[in-house]
Amino acid sequence: MGIRLVVDSTADVTSEIKEKYNIKMVPLSVNFGDDSFLDGIEISTGEFFEKLAKSEKLPTTSQVPPGKFVEAFSEIIESGDEIIGIFIGSKLSGTYESARAAKEIVGSENIYLIDSESASLGEFALVMRAIDLIAEKKSAKEIYEILEQEKEKLEVVIALDTLMYLEKGGRISKGQAVVGSILGVKPVIQIKKNKIDAIDKVRGKNKAIKWFDSWIAQNNIDLTNKDVFLFHSQNTEQLKVLKAEFETKYKTKNIFENEVGCVIGTHVGPGVLAVGFLNN
Repeated sequence: MGIRLVVDSTADVTSEIKEKYNIKMVPLSVNFGDDSFLDGIEISTGEFFEKLAKSEKLPTTSQVPPGKFVEAFSEIIESGDEIIGIFIGSKLSGTYESARAAKEIVGSENIYLIDSESASLGEFALVMRAIDLIAEKKSAKEIYEILEQEKEKLEVVIALDTLMYLEKGGRISKGQAVVGSILGVKPVIQIKKNKIDAIDKVRGKNKAIKWFDSWIAQNNIDLTNKDVFLFHSQNTEQLKVLKAEFETKYKTKNIFENEVGCVIGTHVGPGVLAVGFLNN
């Protein structure tokens, strides 16, 4: 009996990692008017941001329906493997609740579901931790228990170009969005324990990279031998600079880089830089 990892598309796990470790990805949907697309399946990130730039109305997103999880879980359980599912925070999407409903329908005790209380690179960090624990021959139950404890140590900070997308999508209040209304000011948000909070602001894009350095120093964070996740949205040049900075200054284990997918892109918009890791 093996262990299969199941994630939703908001985890933004790279194609290489999904293929290498046979990870099952179940997509959410992004909707432009009456047109609905499966995230990462029927629309690529590049196509999404092209559509976003031309769209007069902001797109919406839809959680994974329970039936899609029933299909995915049933196939894996019937093959004789156990499941560890890692999903977007339960207060950020109904996807985790859909997975719970599907588990009840499938009726197997060999399905372990984790509410990451995070999104995107936070989920990806838990996925990589799970992969390490599988390699250590931990049981599915042991991995579940470890991840439930360690998810409390997730750190995800994101420098946005604007808070407009989060505010329009109802993820933050209008009051929180005010921080980004001043010309030239770029808001910084934190995703932690199922909450999105505006925690700081920087003036100008170039200051964001320095902000990450300062934040790491101020919080006495040691990135030695840690997996670090550097994400962006339509911001490849700055991501290169950020990655070079991290490679020079910190003795990380691995640096994983990716662009946020369509669902996350709906809520954060273009121009994002993000850093995430498990601070354990």
